[in-house]
Amino acid sequence: MAVLNGALTATPATPLLHWDAERGLHRTLPHPADPIAIQAMARLAADAAELLTGPDAVRLAACGGAPCSRYYVRTHAARHWCSTRCGDRVRAARAYAKKRAAERS
Repeated sequence: MAVLNGALTATPATPLLHWDAERGLHRTLPHPADPIAIQAMARLAADAAELLTGPDAVRLAACGGAPCSRYYVRTHAARHWCSTRCGDRVRAARAYAKKRAAERS
């Protein structure tokens, strides 16, 4: 939460008043060229905050793959993994364990 809040507050959220001869008085967000990465992180943090507090928050689930630490938005009840790769890894490990158990018997 501290990381997201830090990214959210790193850039102004409200457009400021500016004046130039070409456009006159107008509102715009400051957008210096140096902290482009800061701007991107602020937008990602805003999206993450929206996901965590929005209607899809109840559908967030941890990936069921053993070494994976990712989360995903569960789109249907049968989904247990964040990606096809994690699902394939779990199924392959299960098949390998079953084969080894059969060989031991």
